[in-house]
Amino acid sequence: PPLLTPLRHTGQNLPQRIMQRLQQICGHLKPLDNGSLKKEQAAGQRLPMALREIRHKLHLPLYKMKMMQQGLMGEMEKGLNGEESTVLMLPSYVTRKSVEGKTGEYYALDLGGTNFRVLKLVLKDSQVVDTKAAKYRIPLKHVVGGDADGLFGFIAKSVAKFIKGSSTSSAPLGFTFSFPMKKNSLNSGILVRWTKSFTTAGVVGKDVCALLAEQFKKEGVNMGVTAVLNDTVGTLVTEYFKDDRALLGVIIGTGFNVAYWEKVGNIPKYMRANKEADPDATMCINMECGNFDSPTMRVLKNVYNKYDIEVDAASPNKGLGLTEKLVSGLYMGEIARLALRDLKKAGIIRGLHGKLEEKKGFPAWHLSGCVEEDDSRLSKIEKILKKEYGVESTLFEREAIRKVCEWVVLRSARVAATIIGTVVLKAGFEWDCTVAIDGSVFEKTPNYPKLMYEAFNDLFGDQPYNIRLVLTKDGSGVGAGLSAALMS
Repeated sequence: PPLLTPLRHTGQNLPQRIMQRLQQICGHLKPLDNGSLKKEQAAGQRLPMALREIRHKLHLPLYKMKMMQQGLMGEMEKGLNGEESTVLMLPSYVTRKSVEGKTGEYYALDLGGTNFRVLKLVLKDSQVVDTKAAKYRIPLKHVVGGDADGLFGFIAKSVAKFIKGSSTSSAPLGFTFSFPMKKNSLNSGILVRWTKSFTTAGVVGKDVCALLAEQFKKEGVNMGVTAVLNDTVGTLVTEYFKDDRALLGVIIGTGFNVAYWEKVGNIPKYMRANKEADPDATMCINMECGNFDSPTMRVLKNVYNKYDIEVDAASPNKGLGLTEKLVSGLYMGEIARLALRDLKKAGIIRGLHGKLEEKKGFPAWHLSGCVEEDDSRLSKIEKILKKEYGVESTLFEREAIRKVCEWVVLRSARVAATIIGTVVLKAGFEWDCTVAIDGSVFEKTPNYPKLMYEAFNDLFGDQPYNIRLVLTKDGSGVGAGLSAALMS
């Protein structure tokens, strides 16, 4: 595959290089069209005041997207350099290589919650020709209050059961470990902190691959971890096996994150720690971009509104993941609920039998249903309101609810497109690249990809670009096995 050619490090200092790239970004930004703006304002004037106020709060105009781009570019450079940054820019140690001729059996472990999966992939000429998978539920005693031996012992026993009778039980293994970890090599990952209700003792600060290897030995499993990774890296590798122009792996679901290929010479913190590294090699970077501008809010203070502030305050990670809270399905329903609550107070709608006053009273799947294609009477929304909330509604009320849901979805898509567009520009491949995306929001929210493409049109303006958004499934499972194949 052709080598990526992003901005290379020179003798210039960091601020100079950042400013040069920001100027290049500004050249891609389409200026505000006063005619279009006047049309938007005229359309808004026809709405009731309460709806106009909500529309204003949820609107993400081009100049705010431009501010986000400029802020993110600077944070990316700082993160790659090892300076304090709101995006961690973590080297994955998964490098870009030819996938030709990959044939054989590969295994994958996918641990992201109380359920975990074991997969076996059979590859022939780099194509997955057969897959076998099993799901196991981790006993609660190993998740809450248990210890490392219990948790990883259960995983090892499950793997031993899965491979029993297999003709190949020592194949390369990819391990998706969807918890915050620090990596010092391809097959090591030190847990920084537990999330998702896990409190298992004796794991934080330890290498999870070493803990697993210890239990594998006890169970007679002749297998070691080839690569440990997260789901965004797996998503990118999954698409890369099909399309060597795949540049980004993205999750837009209950969370939001991006991974992308970066030249090793553009990762100063990695080069300092690995003196013999090839600067012309290309490595996948896990950005952890859902935390962009958190908690500093140097840019997001211009994007956040009273609904976002309330959602953040009620979250278990207040002040963190502020960009993710604008995009992900975990929060879109709550943002819509708070806006609809204001419509009720203004007398525009009559309420949903108290659900607008309850946390999680308007889930994201209801929001998604309210933006589906519908007839002139909005019968689908009428059915949701009657079946799920037991309320009758007028056409005017249904139209108001639909507009609010559309605005929440639109802003989510524009924020996601802004982040992705910035990363593509940083890599220097806006003229031809594939963006692999997994996640329920991208897959199941009506018109979400279309809204992202429209945002790209705003961002790039008259500048030519060719960014393809493709749905890429199961990066956390199949992607782990393919990463093991790539790196073995």
